[in-house]
Amino acid sequence: MVDNALKVALVDGPTYEPLYSSLGAFEESTGIKVEVGFKGPHPDLNRHVQEAFSSGKAEYDLISTHTKYAPSQAEHLLPLDEYFSEEELQDLSPVLVELARVNGGLMSIPRNFDARLLFYRRDRFAELGLQVPDSWEELMETVKRATAAGYTGFVYPGKESGLFGTFFELLMSEGGKLFDEKLQSAFNSTAGIKVLKYLKELYQQGLTPANLPDMHYDEVSESFRNGDSLMVADWPGYFGLLSDPACQVANCYGLALLPKGSTGKRAVYCGSHSFAVTTASCNPQKAVQLLKYLTSPERQMIDADSGHVPVRFSVMDRQKGISQPGTIEALRWQFLEETMAKSVVIPPKFAEYPETEDILWNALRACIKGDLSEEQALKQAEDEINMIVRKYA
Repeated sequence: MVDNALKVALVDGPTYEPLYSSLGAFEESTGIKVEVGFKGPHPDLNRHVQEAFSSGKAEYDLISTHTKYAPSQAEHLLPLDEYFSEEELQDLSPVLVELARVNGGLMSIPRNFDARLLFYRRDRFAELGLQVPDSWEELMETVKRATAAGYTGFVYPGKESGLFGTFFELLMSEGGKLFDEKLQSAFNSTAGIKVLKYLKELYQQGLTPANLPDMHYDEVSESFRNGDSLMVADWPGYFGLLSDPACQVANCYGLALLPKGSTGKRAVYCGSHSFAVTTASCNPQKAVQLLKYLTSPERQMIDADSGHVPVRFSVMDRQKGISQPGTIEALRWQFLEETMAKSVVIPPKFAEYPETEDILWNALRACIKGDLSEEQALKQAEDEINMIVRKYA
């Protein structure tokens, strides 16, 4: 790597790629070369970065990270408070800036705000006389009717953080919790068993695709865009792909809030992809310069135009301003604002969080596939996680 170069590791996927086309303009305007040492889907990126940090051979200057994973990476991340003035942070959502802090230190700068909405096929719903489900119980009945008519009703991620997040949302909407106030596992509960039975029923009764345990975010979104499913809970970044005129469902889909649980509450698993500078960087000033470039208003507009929810007030105001009343775009902003105001749930911050997430989703997946009962899966995850979190008791 040349002296005037920055090595980066980036999250990849159709929703993230448009921003990286602007790296050439950064190189041209600054004379600083950007070398992409790794680019991959979020779970692969997380594993790669963790391995690089653990080996002591992390040569990256800047990485894509996430507010839920940054606490596990904190000792390898450069605190950013001294590099950002209050004025520079003023345009950013204070909630997300606070989410990007670990033990009070600003460890990354938010790129977007992630919160799922329910996407459904308006044309198929009209054809079958279906109502948009407002609760998870109603969604199950809707899926059964759709499947009986020959359609795949609902698809959710069947592995990794997508499966974990889906379980988390349903668990919280049923009045359950992942962890208690002392960070001890609390998901092995009546609510946890009920939710896991629900997810297992969707798969075991053929109400989802047969390959669901191998589906992640991209595959779930693609199944809806290709017309293979009637409903998905999708992330904001895919909105641009859905709105592309070339998309098979571009003119026939609708939006709704994520369903409620039996408690009458909605729970939407939220967080923020972000950028961080590593302590291994030999050029921290230049790395911060790149970070500021990638999170600038102009670059955030690239992400916003692709469907991401911006974290800058100026960009959010611009996006809402160009959305015509009565359009799907305007409805999306309405639902996202309502979600952010009323339904956000965020997992606790602690260094071992990624490890506990991996343990839980693997147990959930084993149950959904029929290898473990609900009770066995949650007990197994509980025992393994308690070995990790008992130090916080």
